[in-house]
Amino acid sequence: TNAMIKASAETGKQAVPTFSDKPISKRRDSEAVQKAKTLYASCMNENKIEKADVKPLLSILRHSPFRWPVLESNIGPEGLWSERRFSLVQTLATLRGQYSNSVFIRLYVAADDKISNRYILKLDQASLSLASREDYLENTTEAKSYRDAFLQFMVDTAVLLGANTSRAESDMKSVLRLEVKIAEIMIPYENRTSEVMYNKMNISELSAMIPQFDWLGYIKKVIDTRLYPELKDIGPSENVIVRVPQYFKDLFRILENERKKTLANYLVWRMVYSRLFNLSRRFQYRWLEFSRVIHGTTTLLPQWDKCVDLVENALPYVVGKMFVNAHFQEDKKEMMEELTEGIRWAFIDMLEKENDWMDSETKKKAYEKVTNINTSKFVGKSDEKAVETFYHWKVLNSLYSSSTFHTAVLFTDVQMK
Repeated sequence: TNAMIKASAETGKQAVPTFSDKPISKRRDSEAVQKAKTLYASCMNENKIEKADVKPLLSILRHSPFRWPVLESNIGPEGLWSERRFSLVQTLATLRGQYSNSVFIRLYVAADDKISNRYILKLDQASLSLASREDYLENTTEAKSYRDAFLQFMVDTAVLLGANTSRAESDMKSVLRLEVKIAEIMIPYENRTSEVMYNKMNISELSAMIPQFDWLGYIKKVIDTRLYPELKDIGPSENVIVRVPQYFKDLFRILENERKKTLANYLVWRMVYSRLFNLSRRFQYRWLEFSRVIHGTTTLLPQWDKCVDLVENALPYVVGKMFVNAHFQEDKKEMMEELTEGIRWAFIDMLEKENDWMDSETKKKAYEKVTNINTSKFVGKSDEKAVETFYHWKVLNSLYSSSTFHTAVLFTDVQMK
């Protein structure tokens, strides 16, 4: 991972050679590695990024479902938002499926909490623009300063993209009020216990419990059936774990009573916000002003550091593969295998001699599980075929090329630091 790469040197600068020490070679590099190197090289082309400025983002904002009401027709008539054509389901699904932005709803696949060898769809509350829900709810001087800085940041960003100042101020105040309402209904960390959050039901039951939203339609739109063809026939009988039922009930009560224009402004803002760091310096410096208030940030990341983050976020398995190939020599592999083998036998020893709370059947299953783990298969390994398949390159070919970086990068959700 990126953290592993940076830890390999005192300053983290040894991450750069992973991408740039050798030119792209169609003979030596797999297609996945070629894409990673191309993305990194394009990200490092600051002159081209400055010249492109806001054009790649405006291109997206001129097309449904990401027309931004606050911009009115200031970026051309094709960018004018239409309330009649607005679809909450379609916008949320596109944000999640194509742009990796979870807004209002976090949909993901993970192991079933009670049947660990089975995977299941899970639905949870999503994050907010600011890091903590308390930033929206507390009346301390600090929290108020965060909200004021955040509101001004939203307004200034909209103006930089073409909005009128008065319209931006009005619309973004409504956006902030909406996000405060969402913060109020979010389940706080201390109440998120494993038992409370395990609510298994099928999609039909979920739809009956919260009928205001097309859950099946949303899930089908989000799932990439090119990557998971076995899920193309997903239906109402599919089981899901709804981690926060009360949150979803409250959420759709709020959304039902909210103006569509405010919903659209908020949803598109979340997409824009997560991609400002990929635009030209004038947007990054405006973010820096905001981050100085929120986080005490005083400088922007070096471009190489940001580009390593970008590639690692976009193509994590590829970066892991490159790191293994570059830094994981055979002697280190043997050392790690010896270490993990020691951990295995320490666990077995503890299971046999110290564990007094498992019954015999559970102990037997635990013993079978730990003895069947083949560490030599995973330590220092990088599965070429799996990496290539995971990124389904036929789909991404048009994205990660040197000529289309500025569009591709906007498909990548890179969190600002």
